[in-house]
Amino acid sequence: MMTLHFRKEVPFRTVYVHGLVRDAEGQKMSKSKGNVIDPIDLIDGIDLDALVEKRTSGLMQPHLAQRTEESTRKQFPDGIGAYGTDALRFTYYSLASTGRDIKFDLGRIEGYKNFCNKIWNAARYVLMNCENEDCGLAQASELELTLADRWIMSKLQETKAEVAHAVANYRFDHASQALYEFVWNEYCDWYLELSKPVLWDESASQTAKRGTRKTLIQVLEECLRLLHPFMPYITEEIWHTVGPLAGKSGPTIMLQPYPTC
Repeated sequence: MMTLHFRKEVPFRTVYVHGLVRDAEGQKMSKSKGNVIDPIDLIDGIDLDALVEKRTSGLMQPHLAQRTEESTRKQFPDGIGAYGTDALRFTYYSLASTGRDIKFDLGRIEGYKNFCNKIWNAARYVLMNCENEDCGLAQASELELTLADRWIMSKLQETKAEVAHAVANYRFDHASQALYEFVWNEYCDWYLELSKPVLWDESASQTAKRGTRKTLIQVLEECLRLLHPFMPYITEEIWHTVGPLAGKSGPTIMLQPYPTC
C-alpha cells in the first residue's frame, strides 16, 4: 500500500505464499506456547539447557514455563545438533507443497544433512579420479563414451527439464525432489559405481577412461549449478575446485549461467 501511495507502482508482480511452518505435533509455533524453533539453532546447534532457557524465558504466559520445559526435554533430550544452512534450506524447499502447512520434523533435516554429505563425498571421489588427469577437455581429444556415460548424460538432461518446469510453476518441492533423486540415486549410487570398472581397469582404453573422466566432472559441475539456488554454501565451496577441471572459470558460481536442457 505504501509503494502504491508514494511511488505509484506495484511493488511485487508475483508473490509466493507458502504453508505455515508448524511444530512436530502440528501446533502453530508461538512464543506464548514456547514451541518456537529458532532457525539459527538448527543451523549451528544448541545444547539442551540453553534450549530450555531460550524457550521458557519471556513467555507471554509464564505459568506455562514448567510444561514448556518438560515438553522440550522430552522432544529434544540431547538438544539440537548442527545441521547447517544448506540442509535447512533444502528441507523447507522439499516440504513446500502447494496449499499444505509444513509439519517440522528433525528427521527430515537429518536426511538432507546426509544429502549434503553425499554430495561432498561424491566430489571427493570425482576429484580423486580427475585431478591431474586428462579429462578430455581439449578440442582434439579423442574419447569414447560408455553406455553408462551416455545414460547419465541423458538423465541429466531430463532432470534439467524437470527442474525448469517445476520452478516455472513454483513447485519448489518438485524441483528439489528431482535434484535429490538424480544426484543421490542415479549419479552417486549408480553412475559413480559404474565408472569404477573403467577407471580402475588397467586393460581399459585411454579413450574410454578420458570419456568417463569428462562425464564425471561435467555432470558434477552442472549438478552444482543446478543445486546452487537450493544449497548455496556447499555448492560454492566445491565449485571452486570442480569448475576449473570442467573448463569453467570465474570468481563465483553465482555468476555462472543456470543449466538448461
